[in-house]
Amino acid sequence: MSEHIEDVLPEDPEGELVHWMAPKPLQAGPVVVTSAVAAAFVLGAATALGALALWRRLGPDRRYE
Repeated sequence: MSEHIEDVLPEDPEGELVHWMAPKPLQAGPVVVTSAVAAAFVLGAATALGALALWRRLGPDRRYE
Protein backbone atom coordinates (compact mmCIF):
# COMPACT_ATOMS: atom_id res chain seq x y z
CA MET A 1 0.00 0.00 0.00
CA SER A 2 2.86 2.40 0.75
CA GLU A 3 4.11 2.05 -2.83
CA HIS A 4 0.87 3.57 -4.12
CA ILE A 5 1.07 6.57 -1.80
CA GLU A 6 4.65 7.30 -2.76
CA ASP A 7 3.67 7.24 -6.44
CA VAL A 8 0.99 9.89 -5.93
CA LEU A 9 2.92 12.38 -3.78
CA PRO A 10 5.52 14.57 -5.48
CA GLU A 11 9.04 14.27 -4.15
CA ASP A 12 9.69 18.02 -3.90
CA PRO A 13 6.55 20.18 -3.54
CA GLU A 14 6.75 23.51 -5.35
CA GLY A 15 4.80 26.71 -4.79
CA GLU A 16 2.71 27.81 -1.84
CA LEU A 17 1.24 25.12 0.34
CA VAL A 18 -1.81 27.09 1.45
CA HIS A 19 -2.24 29.80 -1.17
CA TRP A 20 -5.93 30.18 -0.29
CA MET A 21 -5.00 31.57 3.15
CA ALA A 22 -3.18 34.60 1.75
CA PRO A 23 -5.04 37.82 2.65
CA LYS A 24 -6.76 39.59 -0.21
CA PRO A 25 -6.01 43.27 -0.77
CA LEU A 26 -8.50 45.80 0.58
CA GLN A 27 -10.85 46.82 -2.21
CA ALA A 28 -12.79 49.54 -0.39
CA GLY A 29 -12.26 53.02 -1.77
CA PRO A 30 -12.16 56.27 0.18
CA VAL A 31 -15.89 56.85 -0.35
CA VAL A 32 -16.76 53.54 1.31
CA VAL A 33 -14.48 54.20 4.28
CA THR A 34 -15.82 57.74 4.72
CA SER A 35 -19.40 56.49 4.53
CA ALA A 36 -18.74 53.80 7.14
CA VAL A 37 -17.19 56.32 9.53
CA ALA A 38 -20.08 58.76 9.02
CA ALA A 39 -22.66 56.00 9.57
CA ALA A 40 -20.92 54.89 12.77
CA PHE A 41 -20.89 58.48 14.04
CA VAL A 42 -24.60 58.99 13.28
CA LEU A 43 -25.49 55.68 14.94
CA GLY A 44 -23.48 56.61 18.03
CA ALA A 45 -25.03 60.07 18.23
CA ALA A 46 -28.54 58.65 17.86
CA THR A 47 -27.86 56.08 20.57
CA ALA A 48 -26.54 58.76 22.92
CA LEU A 49 -29.54 61.03 22.33
CA GLY A 50 -31.93 58.12 22.82
CA ALA A 51 -30.23 57.17 26.08
CA LEU A 52 -30.40 60.77 27.33
CA ALA A 53 -34.08 61.03 26.42
CA LEU A 54 -34.85 57.75 28.18
CA TRP A 55 -32.84 58.79 31.26
CA ARG A 56 -34.67 62.11 31.39
CA ARG A 57 -38.06 60.44 31.04
CA LEU A 58 -37.40 57.70 33.61
CA GLY A 59 -35.05 59.64 35.90
CA PRO A 60 -35.48 60.16 39.65
CA ASP A 61 -36.95 63.66 39.22
CA ARG A 62 -40.04 62.27 37.52
CA ARG A 63 -43.22 63.43 39.34
CA TYR A 64 -46.42 61.48 39.18
CA GLU A 65 -49.49 63.68 39.58
